[in-house]
Amino acid sequence: MITHFFKKYLSIIFIIATFMGVFHHHNDLKQHNDCKICTVQSSLSHADTPVAVDYLTELEILRESIITPLILLHVKQIYTTLYARAPPKIS
Repeated sequence: MITHFFKKYLSIIFIIATFMGVFHHHNDLKQHNDCKICTVQSSLSHADTPVAVDYLTELEILRESIITPLILLHVKQIYTTLYARAPPKIS
């Protein structure tokens, strides 16, 4: 009974911690040493070696037209005299 309660308790704590880590952010998109969630995320993802993280602050939007050339839409029908699955012509 105690192990069943303990498993439920740990799973709820794990789910809450996961949601806190997923939805946590700062407006300047940097990690802060005084924030406990940032410290835990940094220790889980970077292990013992601190790594400088680069964030994208500006995105370039590239647009391409979706016009398909007509030659790609044309289907060439191949006529063949080999009817592998048809009955013989004699019958």
